[in-house]
Amino acid sequence: MIPQGRPALTLDDVAARAGVSPSTWRRLHHAAFTAAVQPLPGSARPLLYDAAQVDAHLTGQPVPPLPHEPHPGDLLTDAEVAAVTGLSASTVRADAVSGLLDPGIERHGRRWWTRTAAEARTTRPTQYKGRTPGAKDRTPRRTAPDPRLPEIVSALAAAQAGQGPAVTPASLADRYQVSTRTAERLIAKARTHTS
Repeated sequence: MIPQGRPALTLDDVAARAGVSPSTWRRLHHAAFTAAVQPLPGSARPLLYDAAQVDAHLTGQPVPPLPHEPHPGDLLTDAEVAAVTGLSASTVRADAVSGLLDPGIERHGRRWWTRTAAEARTTRPTQYKGRTPGAKDRTPRRTAPDPRLPEIVSALAAAQAGQGPAVTPASLADRYQVSTRTAERLIAKARTHTS
């Protein structure tokens, strides 16, 4: 989270404020800095630091605390928005692309959303069009009956009564232009309809 109105800095920005190169910063000052100044909550790749805390550390003053109260203008990561909305981080990113959520702000190579936008998403109904989560019905979906089955059932009945030729997978495969295995399945289904 980047608190509202508080600039955030990467480690390279911190090194520039200290007047040294990033490699010199990492070699000489990084350990003492990270012991005194914590990265902003939720920041990762790159780690971000509060500019006021960085400036206080660089001038040798006590590091001021971050604001404790949430502000509507705070910038949140996808994971933090997910915690506010009750969604997953991937759903937050997908909603931003599809327009269900504010597109956010690009800062430091990643996307951020205001707390106001995150809270507005919590009141919006979901756009889920599939099965209702937690549904108890396990009824399989109905499929249209195979139009070949009545023909095969009557052919089997005629063959059994001695009034027609024997129904074999090879004859059905040739008649319906299907594989022999599919013809075997059709015969098995037809037999279940006759019994």
